[in-house]
Amino acid sequence: MRWIRPACLFMAMVGGISLCAQTTTPAPQSARQALLEMLFGKGENDFQKHLPDDARQALIHKGETPETSTILRISTMGRQVMSEGKHVETFETGSVFLSAEMNEHEKVEVDVDRDNLMGEADEIELSVHYYKDAQSQSLPVVPDLIFTLKQEKEIWRLTEITAAAHIPLTDPDYLKGLRRQQDEETESQAKNRIMMIATAETGYVGKHPDLGYSCSMSTLFSRDPNNPADGVADPGQGNDEWYGYRFALGSCAGSPPSKYRITAVPIDSDVGLKTFCSDESGNVKFMEGGKASNCFSRGKPTSDDNRGSD
Repeated sequence: MRWIRPACLFMAMVGGISLCAQTTTPAPQSARQALLEMLFGKGENDFQKHLPDDARQALIHKGETPETSTILRISTMGRQVMSEGKHVETFETGSVFLSAEMNEHEKVEVDVDRDNLMGEADEIELSVHYYKDAQSQSLPVVPDLIFTLKQEKEIWRLTEITAAAHIPLTDPDYLKGLRRQQDEETESQAKNRIMMIATAETGYVGKHPDLGYSCSMSTLFSRDPNNPADGVADPGQGNDEWYGYRFALGSCAGSPPSKYRITAVPIDSDVGLKTFCSDESGNVKFMEGGKASNCFSRGKPTSDDNRGSD
């Protein structure tokens, strides 16, 4: 119709909406966009269409489901990440591939370390990073993934996945972070065992008021074969030394004993680990440095402890 073109020009002149929107060809999909679609796409065919024909024919048969097929099970992992994360974002450009807030304190980020486009082939190298309270945390093993994609019939297909695990033993920041995590785990184990001992003492004196508190680990954690529910399981199996700590149960005063004291002191006094203690009050305290005996009067409640927490 000849009147359409003049009308379009008139609308453009007066600031109206053009009636002559031109049809544009969508930009071809990049290898990175294809990988994102493959891993996180919601379409039924989003994963399979980016597999090479040989792999699809060999690994996926009619009637197979993620429960019966390994390759289809992989296709569901990305969807699980998207559904389990509190806030998940993927990025088609830039240095971040995926960002997932697991809760208000923890976040996982997948970074793009390399995107090497070579004609009809592309290598995308990704690394995983973990953050807690906005602070980067050292992982015992740093995972690294390389995805190789090739363009076939205008579709990017995933031809190879290379998985590597890095342990950078010459990186001082990595070593410092890993040491901190190990110390937190060690302190957490010591604190938990102190709590178990205090719980066991309360249960023991409740069942045996005529005997009072016990200063014997073997007696405290012994189980009556006729009553398997009697007692509390000791993760340290009655040993005085466990998980880098030396435990001492004593000061059972009175007849029957109405008091006791339990301490957990780092075996290596130079590593800076906390000392933990408890008594008949059942309260667990901690202190940094100093004599273990001072823990009872100068120690802080473990509720104030920001390290070694569960």
